[in-house]
Order: sequence, then C-alpha cells, then structure tokens
Amino acid sequence: MLVLTIILYIGAMTMSIGYAFYRDRKLEMAARAALVLAGIVHTGIIFMLYRHADIFPAFSLKYAVFMFAWALAVGAILVSTIFKGTAPIIGFSTPLILVLIAVSFMLKGTARGLSPIFNTDIFPVHVVLSITSYGLFALSFISSIMYVFQETSLKHRRVVGITRWLPSLFILDDLGYKTLTIGLPLLTLGIITGALWANRAFGSYWNWDPKETWSLIIWLAYVFILHGRISLGWRGRKFAWGSIVCFMLVVFAFIGVNFIFKGYHNF
Repeated sequence: MLVLTIILYIGAMTMSIGYAFYRDRKLEMAARAALVLAGIVHTGIIFMLYRHADIFPAFSLKYAVFMFAWALAVGAILVSTIFKGTAPIIGFSTPLILVLIAVSFMLKGTARGLSPIFNTDIFPVHVVLSITSYGLFALSFISSIMYVFQETSLKHRRVVGITRWLPSLFILDDLGYKTLTIGLPLLTLGIITGALWANRAFGSYWNWDPKETWSLIIWLAYVFILHGRISLGWRGRKFAWGSIVCFMLVVFAFIGVNFIFKGYHNF
C-alpha cells in the first residue's frame, strides 16, 4: 500500500506539471484524482498502523512525520477542490509530501514497549489537531512561496511558462491568509488538548517541555503576522514572507527540537 501511495503522489505531481506546460484540463482533473486516491490509501495505512500497534500512530517522530504528510495531502485536496484556480497547489505540495514520507522512512520508530500515557482518548485528538494545523501552515507556506515567485517574475517582467501556470497574486495572497486563519485555531485547540493530556499524564497542565515551549512560540508568531494582516494591512509580499518565516519555526519545532532538546515528547 505504501508503494502505491508513493506512485499515486508521483503521478499527481507529474500530471500537475504536465498541465503547466500543455494546459490540458484532463491533466488537471487526473492530477486531482490521483491526489485523492493517494490520500485515501494514505489514510488506510494510518488505520492499519493503528490496528497493528493498538495505539494512535503518532507516538514517535517517525509516525508523526508520516501523519504530517497525510495532513498536507488532505489540505491540498480540499484547497484544490474548493478554491478556484488553485490546481497548481498539487504540483507544489506533492514534492513536500514525498519528502516527508522519505524522512519518515529514515527515522527510527517502534510500536512496542510504549508508555500507557499515550493510550488515552485525548491523545489522538491532540495529535490530529496539532498536525493538521501544521499541514495548513505548510499550505500557507507553499502559497507564499508561489506568491513571492510570481510577484518577483511580474515585477521584473520575466513571464516564463511556470508564471502563466501559477494562480494570480490575489488568489495566492488570499489562499495563504485563509489557510493560516484555519490552521491557527486548530493549533490553539491542539495546545489546549495537549495541556489536558499532560495534566492527566503528569499531573500538570504545563511543564515547559521544549515542544510545549516551541508550540507557544509558533502560536505567538502566527498571531503576530495575523494581527499585522488584520490591523496593520500586511498583505502581499510582507505577509508572504511572514508566513515563510513562521513555517521555518514549525519545521524546527516539529523535527529539529527532538535532536537538540530532551523532553517527554517523542515527536
């Protein structure tokens, strides 16, 4: 099933790029269909991991990264389906999805000998909310990268093939903003449910674990640029760069923190 998932993601990426060159609507529809099928199979693998381990499959960094790829795929499916003119998001998100899957392969992880603190009803809710928010932040990041590239090309009048393929600056700016406004409340709920889980597991809502601290830093960073967008009129390039910088914090908090700091989080 995993090989099939990778093949479908590669197929979605290839057909999306093909659409960029040939502008054939059939390629666009095929790319979306392949992405949907990949997402379905990806979901099936997560359920299989759950049945095998008898615990929610995000108890280590290995499986959390695999779920991160899943959250990004689901977000890309929803965005490319709901928002008109956003089909190129498939071609930009699938490479990141494949990289995340490859990273999950390289990381160590086991489903055996786990602490009972992970086997609680609130732990899966905390994980799904947190990782889904990261997936939406990744989409905001991708939209922002596309915005900066498109805006720079138009500014210097270098209209190449990929520029014609990309959505308009308005669509990219709006997409980056909307995915962020959905992701931030989910992260907020993820932090709250994480505090409830920590209290049940350790007897304290907040322990200043490195992951907790960096989750708070990420939350404050996104609140800051969202405040700038709403109250100070940060649009376009300024908002895009803010989203890019914030996502770098997400990547560090999600992966880098594990290798630098020690805490009770396994991911």
